[in-house]
Amino acid sequence: MTQQKQYKKKIKVGSVLKSKTPGEPDYIKFSEDVSFSAGTTLSLVSKKSKLEQLDRLEKAGTIDEATAADRREKTEKFFPDFVRFEIMKSE
Repeated sequence: MTQQKQYKKKIKVGSVLKSKTPGEPDYIKFSEDVSFSAGTTLSLVSKKSKLEQLDRLEKAGTIDEATAADRREKTEKFFPDFVRFEIMKSE
């Protein structure tokens, strides 16, 4: 019997956004009410890292070309130019 890899569910809780004013710092915007306990781990996911992951999955044969193209299109919509990172929380 083979063992399947268990993946934790990740939910988007916010974004790191470019400042609207040049020279000002970037800011974090939470997209929903969330609470964090001590030891909570958040991940930052960039557009570049997401696209690189899709390339690796496609080259490894894990996903086909059509699925990769569909996911790339969704990633382009998910990450407009003013979004630096999406903040993900593992459940």
